[in-house]
Amino acid sequence: MNDTDADKNSTDQTAASPRGKKAAKEPRGRVRGGLALILASLALIASGYIWYTVLYRNAGLFSGDVIAALDRVETASSQNQEAIADTEKEIKTFKETQDTLRASLDKINTDLVQNRMEWALTETEQLLVIANNRLQLAHDVHSALAALRAADEQLKILARPKLLPVRRELAREISQLESLDKTDISGITLRLVTMADNVDRLPLALDIRQAEETQSPVSGKPGGVQLAAAESGWRQTARSVWHDILSLVRIRDNVTAQRPLLPPEQQYFLRENLRLMLYSAQQALLQGSIATYQQNLKSAQRLLKDYFDVNSQSVAAMRDEVGKLLSMKIVTELPDISASLTTLRHLSGQRAEP
Repeated sequence: MNDTDADKNSTDQTAASPRGKKAAKEPRGRVRGGLALILASLALIASGYIWYTVLYRNAGLFSGDVIAALDRVETASSQNQEAIADTEKEIKTFKETQDTLRASLDKINTDLVQNRMEWALTETEQLLVIANNRLQLAHDVHSALAALRAADEQLKILARPKLLPVRRELAREISQLESLDKTDISGITLRLVTMADNVDRLPLALDIRQAEETQSPVSGKPGGVQLAAAESGWRQTARSVWHDILSLVRIRDNVTAQRPLLPPEQQYFLRENLRLMLYSAQQALLQGSIATYQQNLKSAQRLLKDYFDVNSQSVAAMRDEVGKLLSMKIVTELPDISASLTTLRHLSGQRAEP
């Protein structure tokens, strides 16, 4: 009994379920249909409006030559494409030109840097050559030291690691020159030139001796004139003869210190000889011949002592100046400063020796 009721119930549920689904789908279909009808109406209205606009407001669109317009459009399009192609070619050419210019500028910058380096190295080499010449030929320590310092400053500005060996040699050579006694060679040469210019103003001892010997023995005694005037007769004659005899013989205590009198035309050569000794001392100093320099100064000192008035202030001042120059210590052994120049030439590819 129960089984039969259950089967009936299941059969009733199965028959009722499709109807329920169909009843639920009917409202949804009606909504979709309404929406579709609304959209179709809107589309119809829009189409009508468009046709109205085209046919009535822009009626001239259909009166023209559409094919000619299309041809013009195609022609303009092809021209635009050709213009675009030409522009692309010009852009490509411009890029190539720009690349060429950039490459040229890079090459110019590289050449400038290289030329600047070569110029700086050449300038440094010339400074080192000047330093060696001033030291070895002129014995001018001050100028050589200044040239070495300028060369070191030039290498410092370059700041190249491969030039460090050159700066190392420069530091050693500068230290050697700074340790030397600083002798003002230029100042000494100027002092010698000044003394040579003042030779003509020096009084000669010969002029004084000639002035003394021209004085009369009688006039040199006080009261001699009055005595000659007071006497008369044979006494006066005898006294005059006696004085003449005495004037024939003169006794000197300083015979070794006297020099023979020179005639006026030879006094010129005496002054020129003294001037020549001073100029020779200057030349020997510039050439580094210290022995010749001192020998010329000693010869000038002897000439001043023997032939010039030693009691004169100008002669005494020149003798003192010559004595100071003789007592001045001058460096005779100079260091070798060619190592920096050799190193620089080796690094620069120049194999020439200094």
